[in-house]
Amino acid sequence: MPVNRHSSSVTHHPRYMSGSNGDAAVSELARRILRSSGVKIIHDGELMEEIESLAAELSDKAPKIIFGIESQISDSEDIFFMNKNSANGIISQNPPVSLEIVWIKGGNEKWNNLQKKIVELGRAGYPGCIGCAGPAASEPWDEVMSRKQIF
Repeated sequence: MPVNRHSSSVTHHPRYMSGSNGDAAVSELARRILRSSGVKIIHDGELMEEIESLAAELSDKAPKIIFGIESQISDSEDIFFMNKNSANGIISQNPPVSLEIVWIKGGNEKWNNLQKKIVELGRAGYPGCIGCAGPAASEPWDEVMSRKQIF
């Protein structure tokens, strides 16, 4: 029985065709956080231990990164990331108005994906490494396209 295959002219673009919608946004926010000299994470309080764990894990597994993590409790279910010297991000069910903010659709369940990506990139030496964050890291971020992929 013949197998239907795509012609060789079908291309793969890793930034937008990754494992699931939002994977590229998770990677972009992780890169922005690591390029920053620190981040304030504003959350509902349920992530306090996980945020402390991230800070400890980064200092253990990526000691070259000089990085500060602050935590602030809010009444919102959203998780907001205020980077010290790069654009911000948010994990939320609803997109922010500003296209300068990286949006990851979801709630606290998306935190684990982001935390793993931050540690993975930090261990690889990001942002001081060349090519360790994949090809999408060298391209400009397109928040409009990212949001279209989510909807």
